[in-house]
Amino acid sequence: MKTTLLHKILCYVALILFALIWIAPVATAFDKSMAINGWKNYQYILTYQKINYFQVVGNSMIVAVSSAVIVGLITTLGGYAFSKLHFHGQKAIYLMILACLAVPVASVTMPLFVTIKAFHLIDTHLGLIIPLVAFNAPMMLMMIKNYFDGIPNELLESAQIDGASSFCAYRNIMLPLSGPILANVLVLTFIYTWNDYLIPLLVVRTDPKYTVTLAAQYFMSTVFQSPTDVARIYAAMLLLSTPSIIIYLFSQKYLQTGITAGAIKG
Repeated sequence: MKTTLLHKILCYVALILFALIWIAPVATAFDKSMAINGWKNYQYILTYQKINYFQVVGNSMIVAVSSAVIVGLITTLGGYAFSKLHFHGQKAIYLMILACLAVPVASVTMPLFVTIKAFHLIDTHLGLIIPLVAFNAPMMLMMIKNYFDGIPNELLESAQIDGASSFCAYRNIMLPLSGPILANVLVLTFIYTWNDYLIPLLVVRTDPKYTVTLAAQYFMSTVFQSPTDVARIYAAMLLLSTPSIIIYLFSQKYLQTGITAGAIKG
């Protein structure tokens, strides 16, 4: 009994410690943003003439949500194929896709820019979505494939005996069972896409198409920054990151379920 109580106390202490580590930077940023002029700094950012805050957040939301949905669709189909189907070159193709994880985005900026420009996708949402999907898909594919490996093959064999096609088995068996890991993939892809800076820097050219990571530079581009400027910078950082934080917090339940389910099946 004492051992169980001690274990719970240690767990709570550890959780509180990690919570403080996470909250401390946010609290510090909020305190700095309120140091001079208070809430007027947030009003200044929301009414800033050079960058429309709601338009910038809307651009990031369109790109992040679209990328997450496309990655979720592609990786569930790919994970199902690599996990449950059998075809020539299956292992080699899968390993080549995983090898893409070793390629950093910065090393392919030149061919990436040339390709996007050749297809006339510069300064478009599609020009952002395609490379973001390409760079996020390999990791998410590996996660979903490993999850699908833990689903018994007997379920699919039973469906095949009943006359179900491969796609029917994917739609009626694999997708309903992949809810936890799919939620995990959608949320993580959204967060990674929302926070990406390099690809928007390559693709976006005009202010109306700016994402939150590019908009931040408008508040940090001056050579000299007064205390008022610093307070506004903190306010801008908090406002630009708030949507992703809210989505992450509301999705914690699904993230934990996905990670736990994946660990059990693994």
